[in-house]
Amino acid sequence: MDVNYQKLFRLADTLSMREMDRHALEDLGIEGLVLMENAARSVADWLTENKLKNEPDARIVVCCGKGNNGGDGFAIARLLANRGYDIHVVDAGEAKKVDARKNQLLWEQFGESASFPDANASRLMEEADVLIDAIFGIGIEQSIEGAYREWIEIFNSNKTALRVAVDIPSGVSTDESQILGVAARCQHTITFQTAKPGCFQHPGVLYSGKVHVADISIPEIWPERLPAKEADDETSIIIYTPFTYLLTAEFVSELIPERLPDAHKGSSGHLLTVCGSSGMGGAASLSSTAALKSGAGLVSACVPGQLRDNLPGQAAEVMTVSPHNSSEYFSEEHVDFVLQLASERNAVVLGCGLGVHSKTAAFVQHLMKRLQGPLLIDADGLNNLDEASLQERIDTAVITPHPRELSRLCGQSVTEIQQNRIATVRRLAQEWNVVLLLKGAYTVIGSPDGHIFINPTGNSALATAGSGDVLSGFIGGFLAQGLSPLNAALTGAYMHGLAAECFTKKTNSNYMLASDLFEGLLLARNMLKA
Repeated sequence: MDVNYQKLFRLADTLSMREMDRHALEDLGIEGLVLMENAARSVADWLTENKLKNEPDARIVVCCGKGNNGGDGFAIARLLANRGYDIHVVDAGEAKKVDARKNQLLWEQFGESASFPDANASRLMEEADVLIDAIFGIGIEQSIEGAYREWIEIFNSNKTALRVAVDIPSGVSTDESQILGVAARCQHTITFQTAKPGCFQHPGVLYSGKVHVADISIPEIWPERLPAKEADDETSIIIYTPFTYLLTAEFVSELIPERLPDAHKGSSGHLLTVCGSSGMGGAASLSSTAALKSGAGLVSACVPGQLRDNLPGQAAEVMTVSPHNSSEYFSEEHVDFVLQLASERNAVVLGCGLGVHSKTAAFVQHLMKRLQGPLLIDADGLNNLDEASLQERIDTAVITPHPRELSRLCGQSVTEIQQNRIATVRRLAQEWNVVLLLKGAYTVIGSPDGHIFINPTGNSALATAGSGDVLSGFIGGFLAQGLSPLNAALTGAYMHGLAAECFTKKTNSNYMLASDLFEGLLLARNMLKA
């Protein structure tokens, strides 16, 4: 799948980050203290430029744990003290890591530390104007309890201080954004070399604030698949971990199809939407109209007979067609009719508002076995589908479940899925040979080759009826225009979220109808072109 990875914002999980560190230390011979100094200087420089330049008398407290994250903190304190700022350290006692201990001893040449839970430590944190979280960093796996929990709770209780995380907020899982008992709630995160996935999923995103990536001089030489070594008692195994990426405007703007001067409706793609059932005609209308808005030249909506001449909210440009004897819903006898229609179109959207009952389930499952070409399956298309039918498909389909729909398909609970969104999407996209788009804030998209893409656009206004149908239409429209399944899903997801942002900004409201996304899409396109 043709993806320009250079235009994406790369994220590194714990395994990848450790391999990067190992490569820098062992293969390139960069001293750990050098990397630590580079990391500390990036934080000190950011604070100086964004806070201390205008508030030179601010009281700064650095919270330092016993590991290398704490070592970064001691170095930050030393650098800021050397610049003449009012700096204090609250630590967890003697650092355990060699480089961290060296920086702790260096700091002691500049100032004293209060070790938590000393009463003075609490007072310093409560009175601080700036709080720096360097307690845990990446790689923490266990729940935070006891004195550390109390420490972070006091950190969070100072609502007036500027709270800054070093690399990642303490207590936020690096890979999956889980909160490990408690987490430092920060307005800014200064992360090193690459951002971390945990900062771009809920609930970790709520603790990370604005993320700033600092270069700490690990050379940018990484392949698309980073080898990571794991050793057991007998052998050493090379594991290839595909990267995770954050979508960017620069990346998406290059994917949006452009109309050539001699274009006509037939050259811009013809989408077939197989959607709707009695009482659910609006879903078919929204998805079909959305495809036109995304740029598809023609859209035909295959709907049950009851809706053919009375599709609610139907755009005049959407053509409707129905198989015989399909009054309220589709059944197995209509498969051949739909297959013939699909053979004459560039792509198919299946599922929006189909309804859920035994006859429709048979229709979907038999259609899946024979349908070829670009395909998106959403909503009731997924609810009528089983895992076996999905795996039987040869061509790569796009599926767009919300967590409950994915739960039914894969057998995991919604809680398990939400706690492991990235890992779940990566595994299932590979097992099922699909582009899997898991809906929700910071949508996760997985490709069959194991790469993960996180969409940063969107807001809570998208929590409205029909929003998912519009997303399906956007992606289907891009499929019909010739984008690959992966690129269509990435573009559709990004533009769907950006459309919501643009519309709510224009109206100064966080509420909208799904159909408002059509105006939002126009605003989003214009913004990307500016």
